[in-house]
Amino acid sequence: MKKKLIMALASVCFLLALSIPAHAAVSDTGFSDVASDAWYADAVTYCLNNGLISGTTATTFSPDMATSRAMLVTILYRQAGSPTVSRVADYMDVPPDSWYADALNWASAQEIVSGYRDGRFRPNDSITREQFITILWRGVGSPTPSHTEVRFTDQSTISAYAIDAVAWARENGIIGGGDDGRFSPHETATRAQTAVILYRWLTNGDGEGVPAAPTSDDESISEENTMIDLEITIAGQVFTAKLYNNESTQALLHQLPLTVRMDELNGNEKYYFMPNALPTNSERPGEIHTGDFMLYGSNCLVLFYKNFSSSYSYTRLGYIEDTEGFAKAVGNGSVFVSFEYEI
Repeated sequence: MKKKLIMALASVCFLLALSIPAHAAVSDTGFSDVASDAWYADAVTYCLNNGLISGTTATTFSPDMATSRAMLVTILYRQAGSPTVSRVADYMDVPPDSWYADALNWASAQEIVSGYRDGRFRPNDSITREQFITILWRGVGSPTPSHTEVRFTDQSTISAYAIDAVAWARENGIIGGGDDGRFSPHETATRAQTAVILYRWLTNGDGEGVPAAPTSDDESISEENTMIDLEITIAGQVFTAKLYNNESTQALLHQLPLTVRMDELNGNEKYYFMPNALPTNSERPGEIHTGDFMLYGSNCLVLFYKNFSSSYSYTRLGYIEDTEGFAKAVGNGSVFVSFEYEI
């Protein structure tokens, strides 16, 4: 995915920010509510000067205010250089002209954020510590930790979707519990903490400054993100899917054209077992979106027609661009689906 390296660095710095204070050296932060000796003063000044975070007013920063989901995607989007994206995130509570719409479209396309089962993104909801970590963990490619025992006194309160993310962060020495050994997964990340995340990430302790966002000229990125068009026909209706250019999709393309009967499962997906196994690179996506096209195991093709959360692992194949009418086309039972790729 795009900018995985950037998100990997971000995750490290965020988690450090949760447990280690930064020491200020500025004489005037420019905000009446950010003292020059506050533990986050350097971070706030740096982020303001680099256009990453704005004040809540001309004279206040509101350091104790919770970071919202909309704020987070906007900050990450700005750091990435505010790139143009064509894929529009389909959330019923996100007006297309909202101040965070472009940022959300970008973050959704990078598959580092997702919505809720009811089709909403809830942009004004506060980001919790476990949500923040999970978003950044996804940005690194959702690496599998060596174990899921994170040794916090409140481990049982960590949501299932965040266990791997928190365990990965803990085993890499990135986070530590509070004085009482708690992680407090459901507490919100404040704007002060968010500023420290970015400050430590981007300066890396040596003042190197904001790193340039990767461009399409970067061979490793352009090759990974070359998208392949696939036509999926269901009940006479044609949907265009964008496939990722990876070993799994390349192997699939060699077996096309293909018309199969896909069976119903769980009221949210259709599946078909291929006669031949495909290469895999599985991960836990956490949130499934309508139109996602994935591989379960090594030979089970899955088309999802509803948004929901999942703890299962899949290999990502691609996604249907315009899902309008898709759920209606697949219906409630088995359905014949044709996959065709035009060279």
